Amino acid sequence: YASRPALKRFERYSNNILQVTRQLNAFSNSQLRNQIFNLSEAMAVAQHHDAVSGTERQHVADDYVLRLSIGIDAALNVINQAYSKLLSKGDHSRVNVQQFLCPLTNISECLPIENVERFVVTLWNPTIHPVMDYLRVPVTNSYKVRDPNGTVINVDLIPISNITKDIPGRMSNATMELILRYNLPTLGFSSYFFERNEEEVKDLKITKKEMCILQNQYLRVEIDEQGNLQQMINLQKNINLTFANHGFYWYEGKAIFSERRVKFSIQWTKGYPGNNSQFDFQASGAYIFRPVTQNPTPVSTKRALKCFKTSLVQIALITFNEWISEEIRLYDEKEDLEIEWTVGPIPIEELLVRWNRCSTLIDLQDLCRNEE
Repeated sequence: YASRPALKRFERYSNNILQVTRQLNAFSNSQLRNQIFNLSEAMAVAQHHDAVSGTERQHVADDYVLRLSIGIDAALNVINQAYSKLLSKGDHSRVNVQQFLCPLTNISECLPIENVERFVVTLWNPTIHPVMDYLRVPVTNSYKVRDPNGTVINVDLIPISNITKDIPGRMSNATMELILRYNLPTLGFSSYFFERNEEEVKDLKITKKEMCILQNQYLRVEIDEQGNLQQMINLQKNINLTFANHGFYWYEGKAIFSERRVKFSIQWTKGYPGNNSQFDFQASGAYIFRPVTQNPTPVSTKRALKCFKTSLVQIALITFNEWISEEIRLYDEKEDLEIEWTVGPIPIEELLVRWNRCSTLIDLQDLCRNEE
């Protein structure tokens, strides 16, 4: 159960920037602790029980975001000065290259690198163990990428979904995401060098309206032609999870106002009267999830399924309607599955995703559990 998920995500992102900035300041011996204070203070205030919890009003949430943004802007100066030392040349002279952040990569937007011939992506690992993972870079062109040793590495291009490109407020012209695998040392960084490439993009296998199977060395995921997740199999441990169905649903909430109406699609639903005078009349909202009935309504009866497969990643894109889509991603040599939802702007108050998980040993009617 989450209220104001965008604020929660930005708070987590801000904390990541704060911890990385502290580490860079220490490792580079930049002595710029005072410039980190704004972000530290904003992060502390954001831990208030009416802040990151999402129970505040919208204008208050906007103020928390503003404070965090101001703190990140100040921290960026520390990051730049630290990297100017850490990226020094062999003669110990500083490298005067301005670093910048891309906070909107969650909507596939990074304006400073659009249509440029060359750019460098520097990744910092704040953990105490080496990291191997994948990076998604929104681009408008094809690029050749070299690792820190100057070796050209394998990359793939995946088209950005229409529902992402149509997100309100998105200003990017990027139509593709470049996927690459990176390796980072313990408490260290690696730089990857991008150079515009006019060569043809590698073949990308795309299928529509047919069964989509995602499989790597560890996992196998089966999705039927209707966009229903059927099963997930751990190939190493031979564990099979079977699903009856999964999808997005909405509830009619108990409202504070006796005549509140919630619009969904072309139908109208009337809210349950409530005045918060006692528990039985407590309104559903940021403090409590309290539907009128226990039977949710699906947001759509039909789905569109599209499957993408490359050497690095396999993706199932499930579109429920014009404001909800789901991407299930399985990367090569990764032991986990990545599931990403794009939701909104929502025309209803309360929305949930539900997984109906069933045992393969017992009849589905006997053992179906709702995972919400």
